[in-house]
Amino acid sequence: MEWTEASKSKELEMVRAAVDQLDPNERDARGRTPLMLFITNRMPVDGMKLLLEKNVDLEAEDKLGDTALKKAVKFKQPETVKLLIANGAQLNSPHGILGTAWQAARMDKAMADLLADTDGAVRLTMNDEEQRIIDGILYEESLDEVTCRIRGLSSPVLLHAVVDGYNWDDGPDPMIAALENPECAEITMLDMYELLDADYWLGMGEADAAASEEGRKWRLLAERLKEKVGAKLI
Repeated sequence: MEWTEASKSKELEMVRAAVDQLDPNERDARGRTPLMLFITNRMPVDGMKLLLEKNVDLEAEDKLGDTALKKAVKFKQPETVKLLIANGAQLNSPHGILGTAWQAARMDKAMADLLADTDGAVRLTMNDEEQRIIDGILYEESLDEVTCRIRGLSSPVLLHAVVDGYNWDDGPDPMIAALENPECAEITMLDMYELLDADYWLGMGEADAAASEEGRKWRLLAERLKEKVGAKLI
């Protein structure tokens, strides 16, 4: 019997036999552990629990850099995510916030909120009042008013949602205000770096960027973001 075969079985006794006889931390050619195989082959929770009793390495990474927790996120298995966390899977990553399962889960806000205790994470689901505030900013026609409201935000959750929903073609001033807001979280800055395409502006000659007031401000924003979070980029 091999782990590949066992991981595809839905017969609990066959799974139990494999768990009792095989190395629970064995790796395949792609660096995947038996736990990862159980996840990718959608092993029922009862079978997963049998394996978790065997002192498995929850933090092992495969050749893609995925842990079991990140696999559970990618294969959209919220119950497995809960099970792994309950068994001690680490939410944080030595690679920083961008290497976490929370980061991998962000397109699925409900899934991401299961991982909301990750250091540096922000809540992604909004209640009705929070959504009203966000929409009021994003759909405001006056850019000066948008900038003013962003400066007045006192919640990293709301600030993050505004940054991720902002139409960057509208100009740099609101996003400069977002960066200057003391509630601007590191992950928000990292998102800003990507949304701005900061590398483009940093690679542009200063004279070219300064050819317009807007270009000068975008370049300034890129420089500030690089200074704050450049070392955290993956």
